[in-house]
Amino acid sequence: MGELRLYAVGIDEVRQMFGASDAEQQRLRDLAAAALAPPPVAAQAHGGLLTKLGPIFKRPPAALVVSPTQPVPRDLEVLLAGAYVAPERTGATWRLLETLVQGTAWESTLLALSPESLDELDFALVRGGVTSAVGLRHLLMNPLGVQLLPVRGLTVGWHRHEQALAMATAYRSALPQVESREQQEMLAALVRWLDDFVGLAARASTFARPVPDLTGFWAN
Repeated sequence: MGELRLYAVGIDEVRQMFGASDAEQQRLRDLAAAALAPPPVAAQAHGGLLTKLGPIFKRPPAALVVSPTQPVPRDLEVLLAGAYVAPERTGATWRLLETLVQGTAWESTLLALSPESLDELDFALVRGGVTSAVGLRHLLMNPLGVQLLPVRGLTVGWHRHEQALAMATAYRSALPQVESREQQEMLAALVRWLDDFVGLAARASTFARPVPDLTGFWAN
């Protein structure tokens, strides 16, 4: 089963995490702390039997082992500097970015959606009169515009604040035509969450922050 994780956050706030200003970097470092693994430690750093074994090992026993999906402090420094992200660190950097987005967002919600159930939900919306322009697939087809290559199993997209409001209006109108009880409940909860964008925009203005846009991370 996949997950569509939705965040109410200004798109400019997301994009500006890459090459962040000095004033913003400390806040992002604090948010990232929970996601970061400690710096990798060389196995058998003080020697031992394994360090004496011969070429039976393809990788030296003391070589550093870094997971391609687990962020490490170096990944954060690269992101904050707006520097080039090596392909083998792209998955970890996406994971790190979502942690920063989650900590910056006003609110978030989660929909349990596999590829099949996402298509079925969008089809139910179309049958209810919703145009594809405000469908969930369309949200995921609009890339964030950040300097990260896509990775397998993760699709990330966004919509402007106004389009998020249009989604709420369209989905509410379609609800009576949705036959599945499970889809009705999912859409009703999503509509209630999207309705909050109006109040969040007012709160954002008091903090001199941009109005919340809609960003989605779909792990499938």
